[in-house]
Amino acid sequence: MNVRRILPVAALVCLAACQRPAQHPLPFGPVEEGLTLAYEDPSLPQPQRSQQRLQIRVARAKFDADGTTGLVQEDYASLQGTLTLFLRHHAGGITLVGANGAPLARLLPEGFPRTTTWQDRNATFQVLGRGTWDGAALLPETRSPVGIWVEMRPNDGTPRRTLYLPGLGEVESKELRGQAWVTVNRLVSLGFTDLPTSTSRP
Repeated sequence: MNVRRILPVAALVCLAACQRPAQHPLPFGPVEEGLTLAYEDPSLPQPQRSQQRLQIRVARAKFDADGTTGLVQEDYASLQGTLTLFLRHHAGGITLVGANGAPLARLLPEGFPRTTTWQDRNATFQVLGRGTWDGAALLPETRSPVGIWVEMRPNDGTPRRTLYLPGLGEVESKELRGQAWVTVNRLVSLGFTDLPTSTSRP
């Protein structure tokens, strides 16, 4: 499985779990147990586009009583294989952590989206502003299509812009190719699936 492709999704994929008090705002990442998201790269031709489809399922989410700190297990699946990632939520931030809890990468900073600039993994991130997703027809009425655009400028690499929606995380990412921003990752389906018969737990 292409981990370099997964990380932006995790980040940038990343919610009110049953443990979260209703009065807290939704974080910008998926935490509802059973929520399953599927992504495709629209820039690819068929059948390659379907063959590289990525599915992300929230296997488990456990939050503290205040609803602001928790650990989420996400299971990734594609034709290339499977992978489990653990994401720690705290005060609006999302950090990719190892199975031992050690931080590996900061996907969103604490205070997001009020925190508008940050640096991580040899890249600079900046909040560009609010935006309405043009794929909102895919969403149920209970989910808002208005999210936050974030631009990533790596020290050496391709700039990327990602739209995050509350309760879902990444729904679309664009890369700068020449003078045009081209969509390279897009949410194409969402729903809830039953827990697998066996799975690792955080």
